[in-house]
Amino acid sequence: MQNRWIIRANDGVPFEDGPDRGRILVSGLDTGGQYSLLEWTVAAGDAIAADAPRQYGAHRHREIEETFYVRSGALEFLLGDTVTTLTAGDFVRVPPGVRHGYANVSGAEVELLVSFHPGGFEELFVKYRSDQQPSPADNGFIEDATRLFASEFEGL
Repeated sequence: MQNRWIIRANDGVPFEDGPDRGRILVSGLDTGGQYSLLEWTVAAGDAIAADAPRQYGAHRHREIEETFYVRSGALEFLLGDTVTTLTAGDFVRVPPGVRHGYANVSGAEVELLVSFHPGGFEELFVKYRSDQQPSPADNGFIEDATRLFASEFEGL
């Protein structure tokens, strides 16, 4: 039996989500549903003027707490109605029901650790990964997130 308590650099479940990519380090299945942890790399966004409109992908999870730890890079983070710039070493805790999202306008990749409490939501990234053939339905992720995890997405 492989030791599932130690996750090596090449372990975990990799996936792509459009230009972004990730790797599930610990799934909700591994923790009895307690939590999950992902490495997440946000693709380099175009550096844009400070007064240009942003698309943050605003959403909320009614029953999930989500956390973000910035390992490298910088991105704009929406929490409620407030936008702040996060850089390496910054941490954000998003309680259930709180509107959030982000935009990478730095021109460089951003590396994050992302957790979900309870776990399970991470499985949608694998189910709807964009690096599979045939490609999954465009709205499948949103429909499952809404139905299974009481999530809400703005502008869709």
